[in-house]
Amino acid sequence: MAYFLGVSSQIDILLLAQIVPTILQAMIGGGAGEILVIKRNKVISNEGFFEAVYITICLGIIILLGILYLISLGWFIPFFNLNPETTSLFKTMSIIFIVNMIPGTFTSILRPHLYSKGLYGFFTYSSVISQIIGVGFIFATIKSLGIFSFAYGLLLTSFINAFWFSLKSEIPFQEIFYINGWKMEFNNLKIMLNRVFSLSLQTLFNQLGTFWERSLSVKYLSGGYLSSLNYAKTLSELPNVVLLSSVLTTSYMEQVKRHKKDNNSFSEYTVKTLKILLNVGFILQLLMLFFAPVLIIVIFRRGKFDNNAVQSTLIIFNILTVSFLPRMLLNFFSRTMYIVGEYKKLFWAVVFKFIIQLLIMVSFITLFYQAIPVAILAGNIFIAILLFYYVGNKTQLPSIGFFIGRLIFISGISLLLLFIHTYTLPLYINKSTFQIILIFTPFMILSFIIFYFFLRKRGLLPDIITRYNLGRYTKNRFNK
Repeated sequence: MAYFLGVSSQIDILLLAQIVPTILQAMIGGGAGEILVIKRNKVISNEGFFEAVYITICLGIIILLGILYLISLGWFIPFFNLNPETTSLFKTMSIIFIVNMIPGTFTSILRPHLYSKGLYGFFTYSSVISQIIGVGFIFATIKSLGIFSFAYGLLLTSFINAFWFSLKSEIPFQEIFYINGWKMEFNNLKIMLNRVFSLSLQTLFNQLGTFWERSLSVKYLSGGYLSSLNYAKTLSELPNVVLLSSVLTTSYMEQVKRHKKDNNSFSEYTVKTLKILLNVGFILQLLMLFFAPVLIIVIFRRGKFDNNAVQSTLIIFNILTVSFLPRMLLNFFSRTMYIVGEYKKLFWAVVFKFIIQLLIMVSFITLFYQAIPVAILAGNIFIAILLFYYVGNKTQLPSIGFFIGRLIFISGISLLLLFIHTYTLPLYINKSTFQIILIFTPFMILSFIIFYFFLRKRGLLPDIITRYNLGRYTKNRFNK
């Protein structure tokens, strides 16, 4: 959109300004909501009081972190290799994103709470409406605000979501001034916050990977590479986000319920969900890879985003898409480990993943142009295998050899498509967008037919069609 609206020259500064606030927000808001849903001891008669106090403390922590980052903002400027002309823009953008940490953390914590109440539809509708309002704000103010319209649009979207979520959650935030309640809940709060801090360290290492990706891109690679990397990552992660809010979220809530009642039921449900994710993830990964060229060209090729930028983004997107299934399984296994209380093992797995990615990036960034996406791919495959081993010790998953074999098979086919795109792209890259769509249309139709028969053969199709919700399908499939 930045290219389409004529502010693409400043998009890298916006992306850099987002890095640290995004890390800080993810550290607190990323796991706080899921921990609240998973485990807590019995509380006082007013069950909403604990949630109100817990969320208030988390918001207090994020505000404190935001203030500390604002004070130390000048220390980060040399690291990002910013010139004097862009320093002022970076500082102003950073302040906006620091403020955005507050509503962003609030909605992150409330999201699992809404899911636990079955408000999936409300979350979807409210999120879509707020996003539309945010995009509308960008179009309305782009001429007067320039690149700042994107930052303010994000801030507006976050505040709208925070307002709607707070109303629907029915949590009595006005009761946080009940001092005796704080005293009664002190032990519970201490336990929960210890878990939050444990996951915060894990999230920090996860986000540090993004920090190094962007900083190394700016320092060592050509101008515009960071934008290509960001676009490719965003597009490759989009299906994962959809699955995260449907299959993974619904199955996660069902896992929590079953784990509290019966470990055997929890184990069986986990195994069946994994099989469904492997099937669906495999097909989605192949479809994304097969139609990668038309996706990149149709969505991004305009203005300064020329054929060279398309080619760069396409290669990055292809490499990142090979890690689509491992990344999806990482989300599933991470949540499963939350449920079984394996926080330490999960933390060290994330640390090792970060070390692997950092070593590959630092060692090969000057030798291999695509070192960053390859490092991301290697880290995701490594941690998916490691977490499979950990979760397998707690459940009755198939053998790790079977799992590694499936990953090798799927990754092999995906890499084959990557090489095909690399060698065939020059044949059609100079054609118009309409001509490229015409070329790929027969393949799209054929792919959807194959996808249809695959789902039908697996017995997945009828329930998906009737429910329109893969998450509900997962639960229903297990109960049959």
